[in-house]
Amino acid sequence: MNLGHAHPQYYSLKIDKFNSAKLFARAEAVKILGTAAHLTDSVSKKEASSFTYLCGYQADMADPKTGKIGAVYFFFEEYQIIDGAIKRFSDVYLSNRTHGMVKIDNFGDEAVYHTGNQNFDLVMVRKGKYVFNIKINTRTSSSSLSELKKIVKEITEKI
Repeated sequence: MNLGHAHPQYYSLKIDKFNSAKLFARAEAVKILGTAAHLTDSVSKKEASSFTYLCGYQADMADPKTGKIGAVYFFFEEYQIIDGAIKRFSDVYLSNRTHGMVKIDNFGDEAVYHTGNQNFDLVMVRKGKYVFNIKINTRTSSSSLSELKKIVKEITEKI
């Protein structure tokens, strides 16, 4: 999945006390994937009413048990007004609830979890005017749902 260009000098929006590009880095990707990984994509975009940042990491090698190459993606959005974040979150949930997306507690103002069983795991969180999701896309035998949840909690606490 090519989402743009991977470049270490991408710009990111500094919000309060955090930098969106530093919320999810290689260290977090490695914990979730359970193996060494590298940056494959990094894209940010500023529009009139929102800012988005997306990055992707891919395992350095195929999983010996499944033959798959694990990947994880982080997507972060900041809206100028909270209504934009509420609408975005609601739209995604309403579009996917009949496909297995479920609401979960203890993350931000609202959060959801969605899985494709052996293919992917996704957690999406809205906290105030911020929405982010982390998706393990191409789950392998070393992918960790518990690490995914820990990192989602850490990021939620930072924003």
